Amino acid sequence: MRVGWSIAFFAIGCGFVKTRGQPEPPRESAPPPAVQAAAEPVALYPLDEALRDALSGPWEYIGTGPWHGNHRVHACAYRNDRVILVNVYCTIKETRAFRIDVYSPARGWVRIYAEAKVPVSTVGRGDYFTFNAEAQPPPGPEAGLPPLALTMSFSELRDYDERRYQRFLPTCYGGVEIHRRQGGCLGELAPRAATWAERNRPLLEQPPDDWYRAVRELRALAGTHGKNVQ
Repeated sequence: MRVGWSIAFFAIGCGFVKTRGQPEPPRESAPPPAVQAAAEPVALYPLDEALRDALSGPWEYIGTGPWHGNHRVHACAYRNDRVILVNVYCTIKETRAFRIDVYSPARGWVRIYAEAKVPVSTVGRGDYFTFNAEAQPPPGPEAGLPPLALTMSFSELRDYDERRYQRFLPTCYGGVEIHRRQGGCLGELAPRAATWAERNRPLLEQPPDDWYRAVRELRALAGTHGKNVQ
């Protein structure tokens, strides 16, 4: 009996040792931590696309009133399902300057300004002595601004624009002022100056039909919604 137990114990022991002596399967190494790609810079709103969005659908009238930086001349604001647009010089009697601001919640803000010796709606680009534009991406959370919403009232939009202006946010600009060429990008947008100028030069040199259509239609609505200079 003892011999049997000894043989059995030896057999079990040998099996145990053999099992422990086998090499363990290789452990799978943990995958290296994913490298987070650098965030792509926010694309600036091209001027022609801003005009296209402004003309993409019927306008709903928002309101008329003084505008930041130009309180003597009333502005008129409208919206469609893509953007809010503002005729900053919304006077019944047309002035020699015209400015349209376009606000997109997703794409940012664009301003286009023209001035001539006669009302802008009566002449073409060749008669403008000033024609310039500015673009700004949507403000990030660090700007401390409420998100732009297409549902804003006129007073909410005016407050938003004033606060946006006071933040001195990065912007790109170009065109001519009194026949003198200007252009560049400020702040963190400075490296994009050449790209922005190349992308928007065609509109600033030879505006498309969308520009003239926007001028005509906003001027026509100013007869209903505008107010003369106080």
